[in-house]
Amino acid sequence: PISLLNSDYKIFASILAERLKRYLNNFIHPDQNVFLPKRQIRDNIRIILDTLEYYEAHPEKQMALIFLDAQNAFDNVNWRFMSLQLAQMSFGKKYTQAIETIYHKQSAKVIINGELTESVVINKGTRQVALFHLYCLC
Repeated sequence: PISLLNSDYKIFASILAERLKRYLNNFIHPDQNVFLPKRQIRDNIRIILDTLEYYEAHPEKQMALIFLDAQNAFDNVNWRFMSLQLAQMSFGKKYTQAIETIYHKQSAKVIINGELTESVVINKGTRQVALFHLYCLC
């Protein structure tokens, strides 16, 4: 589904994302290449090709490659855990509270056959509207 959010929400989430982005390299393993400053997902392709070339040149060694995907990651975000994790990582009470403001008491309305439904409470997951959500999943 497509989420339509007001501009205030989008601006606020973008500000939080920019602030979070400054510190991600301190917490994310160097092998993580997606959504981080000066890192690109295509770097992983080069790593895979280098690995394959190495093992082709050394057939006496065994190798296994495993590819993982966090299926429906946005749909399964546990914001209570994320809040605790941010506090554990010393992001500060004000920043953590600002993030909680976005996800506290979320609700949505759905248009079905041109009619708007009553509000539905959203207990988990997130709308994919700002880089903030991507950074939190790194």
